[in-house]
Amino acid sequence: MWKWLQKSKSVKKELFSFKNEPLTKLSIFLIIILDIFILSNVILGIEGETNKAPKTYQYYPYECTKHFKEIKTNYNDFISYDSYIQLHNKSSICNKLEEKTNVFVKTKIFKTNLDKTRKLKDEIRQNNNRLEQIRKQYNTRLFEQIAKMQNNKVLNEAKVEFDALNQDNKKLQEELDSITEVTNLEGYKEYKQYIENNKELFNKEKKSYTFWQPFKEYGYMLLFIVPLLLFFGFFYLRTKKKELKGQEYNPVIKIITTHISFILLLPIVGYSLSLIYHVIPKTLLKNFIEFLVSIGLVSLLNYLSIVLIVLFFGGLIYYIQKRTARLKQEKIVKKDFPKLISFSQCFKCERKIDYNKEYCPFCGIKLKEECKSCGNATTRHEPYCSTCGAKKED
Repeated sequence: MWKWLQKSKSVKKELFSFKNEPLTKLSIFLIIILDIFILSNVILGIEGETNKAPKTYQYYPYECTKHFKEIKTNYNDFISYDSYIQLHNKSSICNKLEEKTNVFVKTKIFKTNLDKTRKLKDEIRQNNNRLEQIRKQYNTRLFEQIAKMQNNKVLNEAKVEFDALNQDNKKLQEELDSITEVTNLEGYKEYKQYIENNKELFNKEKKSYTFWQPFKEYGYMLLFIVPLLLFFGFFYLRTKKKELKGQEYNPVIKIITTHISFILLLPIVGYSLSLIYHVIPKTLLKNFIEFLVSIGLVSLLNYLSIVLIVLFFGGLIYYIQKRTARLKQEKIVKKDFPKLISFSQCFKCERKIDYNKEYCPFCGIKLKEECKSCGNATTRHEPYCSTCGAKKED
């Protein structure tokens, strides 16, 4: 298999050639449409499989996690829990918590008190917004003094409104305080006790799930990808084997299976890199930084960063220069020497010259060479000797 891969000149040739001939623009367009269709379905298929291993934020939703961080005592803290928690598969500990909260969240008194609380807080908020506007418009300390003076109707009206709003807020707050607290509802004590008893277990389970979840997700991804990759990879390798042996093969099958196999390899590479980053760099980097901090050598991180940046840009410059030199060499190799000679153009500088001369007067390159058959001088890069007609060796 490795020999086959080594004999493949380039990925581009494998993807966009029909028996060593480049695909037409129309064929490339059709291949791109096929690639988009396959990629979309692969993504949807992987998503459907990996959903069997919910993300941590889905398996332990925030609406569940926040209760184990701090026991809640306000009505508003239970609103989103009742609506959002139903959307995802949850851990058993979150399901149990839902059962505990439903004992009082589903009751009529809870819903009534919740509506009252929201309404009163909304009114208080509106009053506070208006009070803030008055404070910005008037200096409260000054207008209390000025309002005592005559002919200050505007200030007097502002002072009356200001006092009325404060008085209204006081009444609203008293009414808000009179509402039965969540902590006094039937079932709340059981909810509180459950949180206290399972807080440590919850944190332990969540930490473990957070570590192993990417492995489960990776496994479900492979369950979807591997059968398809084996199926299309089999046909690709079979046609590739025939091609390398010089046997007759169907180039359309080779092109399509090459594209599909390439697309199927993309998620494997992506998920593999993500898994490696999840397991190795996070842990090693964290331990390395903690070690440097403990011995007081944090500056080593700066040295390491400088070295990595130098290596990266040095490698990039080296690659660009090597590629430029290679392209330049390929351009020279691909020149149509017979055509240049027939038009009396130098095969190096391509200026108009006389091929009866020994050297190019513009670039100095030697134009003649000795024929190995007859020994007479003949023009370089001509396929046959102009004296004896013998074919030149490449």
